[in-house]
Amino acid sequence: MTPSLPRRGGLLSRARLTLLLAGLAVPWQAVGAEAGDALQARLDFSEASLRWPDRIRDTLTPPRWLPEGDRFVYWSRVEPYRDTWVLVDARRRTQQPLMDSESLRSQLTELFGKPMTLPVVMPFTLTTDAKGIVFTVQGRAFSLGLTDKRLVALEPTNPVAMSLVPGNSLSPNGATVAVQRDEGFAVVDAKGATRLERTGTEDSPWRLPEGAWSPQGRFLAVWRDDMRGMHRIPLVDYSTPLEKVTWVPYSKTGTPLMRSELHFVSVESGQVTPAPGDAVESYDWFAGWRPDGSEALVLQLSRDGKRLDLVAVEPVTGKRRRVLREERKETFVAALEFSVGGWSQQVKPLPDNQHFLWMSERDGWRHVYLYDYSGRLVRQLTQGAFPVHTVAGITPKSDAFFVTASAEPGAPYDRSVYRARIAGGALKRLTPEPGLHRPVLAPSTGYFVDGHSTREQPRVWDVVSTEGRSSFRYAKSDTSALAELHYTPPEGITVKATDGVTPVYGALYKPRDFDPKKRYPVIDVIYAGPFTTVVPWSYVGPYESIIAHSLAQLGFIVMVLDARGTPGRGKAFQDVNYGRVGQTEIPDHVAALKQAGASRPYMDLERVGIHGHSWGGYFALRGMLTAPGFFKAGYAGAPGALTEEAIINEPNMGLLADNPAGYAAGSNEALADKLQGALKLMHGTSDVNASLSTTMRMAQALVRANKHFDLLIMPGEGHGPEGRYYRDDVRRFFLRELGEPR
Repeated sequence: MTPSLPRRGGLLSRARLTLLLAGLAVPWQAVGAEAGDALQARLDFSEASLRWPDRIRDTLTPPRWLPEGDRFVYWSRVEPYRDTWVLVDARRRTQQPLMDSESLRSQLTELFGKPMTLPVVMPFTLTTDAKGIVFTVQGRAFSLGLTDKRLVALEPTNPVAMSLVPGNSLSPNGATVAVQRDEGFAVVDAKGATRLERTGTEDSPWRLPEGAWSPQGRFLAVWRDDMRGMHRIPLVDYSTPLEKVTWVPYSKTGTPLMRSELHFVSVESGQVTPAPGDAVESYDWFAGWRPDGSEALVLQLSRDGKRLDLVAVEPVTGKRRRVLREERKETFVAALEFSVGGWSQQVKPLPDNQHFLWMSERDGWRHVYLYDYSGRLVRQLTQGAFPVHTVAGITPKSDAFFVTASAEPGAPYDRSVYRARIAGGALKRLTPEPGLHRPVLAPSTGYFVDGHSTREQPRVWDVVSTEGRSSFRYAKSDTSALAELHYTPPEGITVKATDGVTPVYGALYKPRDFDPKKRYPVIDVIYAGPFTTVVPWSYVGPYESIIAHSLAQLGFIVMVLDARGTPGRGKAFQDVNYGRVGQTEIPDHVAALKQAGASRPYMDLERVGIHGHSWGGYFALRGMLTAPGFFKAGYAGAPGALTEEAIINEPNMGLLADNPAGYAAGSNEALADKLQGALKLMHGTSDVNASLSTTMRMAQALVRANKHFDLLIMPGEGHGPEGRYYRDDVRRFFLRELGEPR
């Protein structure tokens, strides 16, 4: 489950990030182990194994290309330029540090008056003249010249420095910055003077979108959100005898959505012009501007996800016009994955100001289409039985563009980089290596930075020419610290779905001391939400795969699987569970485990458990209730339900009024009397992603069915409880209920 409100940020990833980062810096040997306490030592090693990604040194800060010269700057975490910025010249195939790390550290130590430790991730941006970079350390801003290598402390009011604060937005000329101030916003100049300000309220805040400034800097786009009609969920503070209740807006299935109205600020006049929409409930995203700034572009998704409109808005008058409509009455156009970031790839204006690229699955696969601003389809630009995931860049002449796609036969989850022509035709592959590629193109589009890895190969960083020149590697991650944990990548598996035809992919994790002669209890770590995948295809995979590795170190064989109904494999694959979430996923997981175990005698299928968190908590419950003879133990953390957040459920299920039978069939509460094995539920009382009421209703149903279960309530904790207590509780539960290898 995810937060309802865009202004809270994070959405799907926040809970996972909280769990992943909690306590990562502590070496496993030092965590709570007492002499002779074998169980505690095992728990400690499992916790350390959860934290294995933190032992990798990698250049995680995104690189910044200079506007000219095909050069970029990156923050290095590996030798030979560890803990400093490096300038790379793509044409000359050279790199050099802007300053050695000791000099950087010593100068910062002098400026702060205390010894400084450089952070793992160092966000930075370019100065307005692109002759230096600007970064912040512990809230203080500095600039570093690319040529003179001078490190200079900046005033807190420096607009470029202020733009590094999440939520702020720098004007195109770098003279002013739009800043988020609590429920309001302000436009601030280089002297720190407020040129314009609007205040909001808790129920009606202002919100700055990404890309808020028009290209020439005349206008600033701002959302005004209205939450007054929304349902509220109570968060109870139990820390004192006098309880305190906070009511948080939350759009449950069938309840009112937050309404958002776009406004345009004229910086010169100070005028704020509203652009009222229609009265129909929808989800709205600011998608950017036409290159000449004449119109802003807005995406509007209907509540049921069946209709997506592209709307153009004149900033002077607020007048709106619909450019095009994407519609699928039998299923959905977009769902949660669109809400948590997919929208940013939906429309890409071409530099010619006459055309834009549009993403659509209308032929069954996600492809790129060329439109003009009258809404006329010019042509389909990519096609084939594979999905295009992102448009990574467009050439300055608008004659070609670059995409990431899964277009290679036999590798449905790899993501390679391709060049495509606006005139149409076949894709040209630019990255021959397998795995996941994440390109960052130069402004000239002559080169791109390519960070890529596979399940077995740690990430490396290449500079790749889009014109066929040879590439070169400028950095690679350092995984030497993993040796202490004996980390081994998982084994990939391919099995058939319940239909006996469709191949589905998974991964098996084994203990570090795995012995094929033993029989190991098995755990299915599940998420299964119809909007994300969990099987790792890069060296560091999704959080479920990290949890799976951690649990395996206790003496289990652990599986992660992307069953039918998940994204990335075409519309038909994802639509298998449309309108019937909860009915197809567990059968696919059971079938996968049985097929994997048939050829692996070390998998003891008489001792199988299931564990998931959030949407995975719903499916952990689902497994225990719909396959009670197969799953002997289940731990459901912060489980959601089909009655919870609207954006999660309604696009994949249809509206409640239109599909009451589907919602009823997906209810876990209705199946409480089917429980046979050992079940435990966990929920935090301050969870604003999946509300506590889901677990309370499930507990009530189990009590009424006279089914015994365990319940862990964590006061004050949110969707991702901090600390080890919850994670250790999961570990202890499965050790107790499934036992040891035999």
